[in-house]
Amino acid sequence: MAPQKLKEPIKESKEPIKPRLKSSLLRRLFVAASIRRWNDQACPVEFVELDKQAHKMVIAYLFARYEELARGITIDWEELIKNFCFEFFARVVLTDIKPPVFHELQKHHQAELAHFVMSMLKDELGDYEFFEAMGAYLSTPQNTLEAQILRAAHYYASKWEFDIIYHFNPYMYDVGHIKKTIDNTLEEHYHLYGVQKIVMFQNVRELVTMFGQLRFQKRWSQTPRVPATSVLGHTLCVAISAYLLSLDIGACRQMRINHFLGGLFHDLPEILTRDIISPIKRSVVGLDEHIKEIEERAVNTKILSIVPPNIADDIVYFTQNEFSNRYKVECFTQIAISGAELMKTYNADVYSPVYGEFLKVCDHLSAFLEARISITHGISSSELIKGAEDIFNKCNLISINGIDIGAVFRDFS
Repeated sequence: MAPQKLKEPIKESKEPIKPRLKSSLLRRLFVAASIRRWNDQACPVEFVELDKQAHKMVIAYLFARYEELARGITIDWEELIKNFCFEFFARVVLTDIKPPVFHELQKHHQAELAHFVMSMLKDELGDYEFFEAMGAYLSTPQNTLEAQILRAAHYYASKWEFDIIYHFNPYMYDVGHIKKTIDNTLEEHYHLYGVQKIVMFQNVRELVTMFGQLRFQKRWSQTPRVPATSVLGHTLCVAISAYLLSLDIGACRQMRINHFLGGLFHDLPEILTRDIISPIKRSVVGLDEHIKEIEERAVNTKILSIVPPNIADDIVYFTQNEFSNRYKVECFTQIAISGAELMKTYNADVYSPVYGEFLKVCDHLSAFLEARISITHGISSSELIKGAEDIFNKCNLISINGIDIGAVFRDFS
């Protein structure tokens, strides 16, 4: 049976091509949701690597936008996204190494560690055109502005976690030393305008904390699941899947960037409303629209009012009608009738397009993996089984622009 098309076909293809995104890579990303951080400390809450990486990327986004605003420069956003992914993939491979030891090894054996990482990821990422660039990035010290922003975001995300640990028990062995080390390292990045803002202004710190609170909101909260991924971790999985699949469907550079950022921010309103499960939204007529109105008011009051215009514009673009096909003309958002129209007419950087239907499939993919991986681990429930089946039946035959997106779902069946 030939794969069915998602609404309107973008172009005819008798034999859709299987995407390069492999189930083994997706499983590796979800391993990060089981990797505990600070497991030698008395933690009042559980910190995991997937959440930390998602928080790091959100902070990097804020730092980059503040840098553009203050200095009138343009960040290479695709470079920032790719470099983040390189570091994340490497960290998952090398996760058994404690941070102080890891940083010491990086000083003397960076090339050797990079070679090991690349050998471990070759089967999963070797088909992508960025694979050689990833090896070069991981092998040598980097000091581009994008790399500096990522380092600063890494340390601030760690500081955010450790401040919680420190206030919980400041008298544990070595806690004071760790806190001083993290604070001193962050000071090395005070030349970045975003770091200055976050240190000096309470409302910017509160914004970072708002995003951080999505770490504590668990997905599928009414049923046991392993790993128990958070809303923030889920958004990162959507973002990475959307970016990698965008390379295959022929999305322009700005669409690829938008798909990553759109995936990262699409659940931002849940900071203010919590995760209202889909069956409730579907069962009450008009409820979904009313929830959207509540979310928009809350975002306007508590987020948009405290951020500069360039960040506010992004948040509106990525969170309102987040799964609609849209593009911009002279900064005004337009809604495309179909994905076919969007890809045919507006798949160019100047239109800053978002293929919302495609992004929704990536959202379904992350939810599907959350259910299927837990079932594979032996932690199951009727909700997880039915949820996985419903998503699979909806998505397993989808083809977009000649790419058999459904194959990614079938690999997990």
